Amino acid sequence: MKIRSGHHVRLAGFCGHRWRTAVATVAMCCAGLLAVGVLLSTPCRAASIPAWLDDSISKWNEENPGVTIRFDAIKDPFVWYIITRTPEHGQQEIRAAIKSLAIRNNYVPMKDEDTVTTGNPPVASGESTPKKCWSRSFVKSSQTNTPGQTRMLTTLVCEDAKNWWAAFRIAD
Repeated sequence: MKIRSGHHVRLAGFCGHRWRTAVATVAMCCAGLLAVGVLLSTPCRAASIPAWLDDSISKWNEENPGVTIRFDAIKDPFVWYIITRTPEHGQQEIRAAIKSLAIRNNYVPMKDEDTVTTGNPPVASGESTPKKCWSRSFVKSSQTNTPGQTRMLTTLVCEDAKNWWAAFRIAD
């Protein structure tokens, strides 16, 4: 069959702009399936406790029996610890203690001071409520495995009625 000039060829069933809608719908479905596939194939990485942190907290507890730091929970992306609140140890002392744990392990503060923010420490039951927290970020350059690789550490110290909360998050 020869098409004469001046005659238009139409696709049956796709009149007007319906073909654009069909192509757009198929493209969005493919993009959605691709996104779901990527999410399902990406492993979930829960927070974990590095050995240096566990060792540092054990050493701290030996040196400071009146202000012990106890593991509580891993609540992504932070590892949470409880510090019993005492009149002798206010927020500045607790913040200094958490900062010293990082500095003893060759982490360098990125800023000279903490940032006031909020955090949601874990609770035994019910919904966690935001608490006033002080956050600090640290950086450590690795020269051993991969030269130039940087490791980040973020700490939180949160205020509560009965306890202090300390949290650590490490990102490579």
